[in-house]
Amino acid sequence: MELILEYLPYAVVAFVFYNVGSHVRAVQTMLNLSRDPDRFIEMVKKIKEINSEVETNDMPEDANPMEVERVGDVLYAYDKHSGQFLAQAPNLNNLLEAVHARFPGKKFFGTINKDNTAKELAK
Repeated sequence: MELILEYLPYAVVAFVFYNVGSHVRAVQTMLNLSRDPDRFIEMVKKIKEINSEVETNDMPEDANPMEVERVGDVLYAYDKHSGQFLAQAPNLNNLLEAVHARFPGKKFFGTINKDNTAKELAK
């Protein structure tokens, strides 16, 4: 109990400063947005343009998009549109080989999301 009472003031101060800092950052963003809204609109357009280029340039036209998921130490590949199971393997190289062995005439393209734990095994 003493330990909790000893660190409680530090926790309260940290909480208050975190909330004040978040509020100050939100006010700064709103001020910048209200001063120069065209700059933000242009920035959003550039971001959309970059995202569309990344999505379209990297994927061949006849490629089938797939998702890679990690469960334990195994990677699983699924068709992104239908959710159909494609293959499983312990690493990304073996997974791609297994997908291409199972579907020899098809091309596959996939990304690993940052939130997905499969990214750790892909390295």
